[in-house]
Amino acid sequence: MEKELKIKAKDGKYIYGRLRGSLKNPLVIFVHGLTGHMDEHSFFNGARFFEKKGFSVLQWNQYDWHKDARKLHEVTLKKQAEDMDFMVEYFRKKGAKKIFVIGHSYGGATILFSKNQDFDAAVLWDSSDRPRKLMSEDLKFIKKANIYTISWGTAIILGKQMVEEAKKLPDLFGKMTQFRKPVKIIVAEKGDLVKGGKKYYEVAKMDKDFAIIKNATHLFGEDGTEEKLFSETLKWIKKFNK
Repeated sequence: MEKELKIKAKDGKYIYGRLRGSLKNPLVIFVHGLTGHMDEHSFFNGARFFEKKGFSVLQWNQYDWHKDARKLHEVTLKKQAEDMDFMVEYFRKKGAKKIFVIGHSYGGATILFSKNQDFDAAVLWDSSDRPRKLMSEDLKFIKKANIYTISWGTAIILGKQMVEEAKKLPDLFGKMTQFRKPVKIIVAEKGDLVKGGKKYYEVAKMDKDFAIIKNATHLFGEDGTEEKLFSETLKWIKKFNK
């Protein structure tokens, strides 16, 4: 069972998403990365994987093409975390008893910025660790439009507020030391974030776990790596689904 969602946020913007399954089941909430979206293969396939294992799944867009939705150039990491907290609160009120958040890349950073942390456990998939470094690559400021563009194969428009926020964040390890929920850090062996993932694990104060997905790059698109990613994630959230 799949249901398309349009949910009004506290500031009047609308959040678009998709709920798969019943809220009588524990709920997995996916959080996509920078420039990402809810229909990336790991979320599309992950929704079906976790549903078969007895979980319901929420996929949602932190920014969206609909006119009344938030746009990428309008958001910051802090705003994304506020929206995620709002979605957790919304589904708690709808009856979700257990909620697990899973963030990929900048989605992992979004989870670390959560103020409420009203979820039962978290999993970070190859999470960003140094926003300043991420934003320093090929950035160009368009003064007339008060925006930045960054070249990642195609030119992407970023809001000035997001870039300036990132420049003030040398790393996110301090955020991990303040994290109050059980967390598992999973990294891609052939990606650039293994060292940062190990540092996240080292400084985490709560119940924690760590895994490396062999032969995987950042998007876990290599043959067999996505399945291993889901399996490692499932082992962790089952531990807290009691």
